[in-house]
Amino acid sequence: MRIQPRWWIGLGVYLTYMGWVFAAWTYLDIDYAALGSQANLLRGVIVPLGIAAIVLCAFNGLAGWWPQATREPPLRQPVFLAAVLVPMLGFIGMNLYSTAWAAIGMEHVLVLAAAMLLVGFCEEMVHRGILLVGLRHSLRSEAWVWFWSSALFGLLHATNAFFGLGAAALVQVVLAFCAGTGLYLVRRLTGNLWMAMALHALWDFSSIAQGLGRGPQSLGALVFLGGIYVASIAVVVLVLRCGAGAGASAKP
Repeated sequence: MRIQPRWWIGLGVYLTYMGWVFAAWTYLDIDYAALGSQANLLRGVIVPLGIAAIVLCAFNGLAGWWPQATREPPLRQPVFLAAVLVPMLGFIGMNLYSTAWAAIGMEHVLVLAAAMLLVGFCEEMVHRGILLVGLRHSLRSEAWVWFWSSALFGLLHATNAFFGLGAAALVQVVLAFCAGTGLYLVRRLTGNLWMAMALHALWDFSSIAQGLGRGPQSLGALVFLGGIYVASIAVVVLVLRCGAGAGASAKP
């Protein structure tokens, strides 16, 4: 690595990304409740996150962080991985099944897919990629790496309070912390960031598509969603307490 990882470098990338999205949404007057509209997806997601993705790729290339940001030795705990993946895939599948696709339109679906791919790439690269690398080279405990990478992911969603979500953003912060824990586990258990990116993109795509189709949120989807949050916290405790997360920190 040409630039030695430190926690403050990862935090700097995180704050820059948060500030960039916040400034773009403020300038464009984005309404969070209407984020799924085709116009808002184009100007509020694809354009700013497309620029962010280019900058993140350039940073990794210049710093030499690509291997560490995207790969690590997998934990190879199939039971733990299944406990996290089953509710995630169940939630995504139930949303896709219950979406009224005819009410959305193919062009809108393609724009939504492109936007959510960028969300999955950028948010995972910032939190479970660059930030995680910086934390692992600065903190002695993998538990703190998990906590801070997930907590800052949750805190990112607090800015939605300024775009129409209001006090409900506080609930979103807590739920995003749990979801971020699940995505952290996907990276640790599979050994790569790309799986977490794909699941993140599919999660957001299915959630927004289901809302756009104006179909009712199925009980099954809600059960799986609750299962994601519960399983993520339970599994991360088991992983860290059993020592499966030990040694992940890469001190220079």
